[in-house]
Amino acid sequence: MKALKTYFNKRKSAINRILEKSPKSYIPETFHSLRVEIKKINALFDLLNYCSKKFKRKKNYSPFKLIFKQAGKIRELQIEQSLLAEQPNSHLLQAYYKHLKKLETKELKRFFAIANKSFVIKFRKKYRKIIPLLTQASKKKVNRYMDKKRREIKKLMCKTKFKKTQMHTFRKRLKTHQYNEKILSCESQNQSLQNKNILSDLLGEWHDYEVVINHLKKGIKSNETISSETKQLQVTKALLTSKRELLFDKINATLPYQTLL
Repeated sequence: MKALKTYFNKRKSAINRILEKSPKSYIPETFHSLRVEIKKINALFDLLNYCSKKFKRKKNYSPFKLIFKQAGKIRELQIEQSLLAEQPNSHLLQAYYKHLKKLETKELKRFFAIANKSFVIKFRKKYRKIIPLLTQASKKKVNRYMDKKRREIKKLMCKTKFKKTQMHTFRKRLKTHQYNEKILSCESQNQSLQNKNILSDLLGEWHDYEVVINHLKKGIKSNETISSETKQLQVTKALLTSKRELLFDKINATLPYQTLL
């Protein structure tokens, strides 16, 4: 399908632009954008894996996965710093902030050691092999895939309540469906996409809290934080936990409305 090739080329160009940037020009938004583009590629690979027996998803996604995971480690540390800065008495956590900055610097070095010129060349070789398969994917198979995934998402949305262990897995499946739906979206789908985006955004916010809370737990238990800040870290963790629970309730309250889509 021509639409798949066009979409893939846009993702390819966006990833190349990011990886060709100077390390000094990277900002938190750069890592976020890179991960979003790779998520879109991964979603497209899920579709292509359904449409083509020749496509080896695991093999083709491996270099993307490597850089996605490393960018994720940096992104999580950046989110934690940003989220902590919004909490009361964040100025009392100076030593912990320094610890997070040190970890971020370490992960940044690892990222740029991976994302070098030879890595970009490896990406380009992958692109050349994938494009012919995209053009060969039939519209009938693509529509069959979309219908199948739409039914799966609706079935999951019909749950009266999510368990916390299901939240992140559901969000990934919803995102995969959303990204692929946008490739073939039409005006009649716009409202459906907007409503699903609301749920997806809430799930993303919940996951951010989950990641930061878990990291704080490790920080409190370890010897990496000074004793004078431990109490404030515990207070901050309790506050974030409370906000996470409110989000959890909000997500479950949103589900009945999503089933109407």
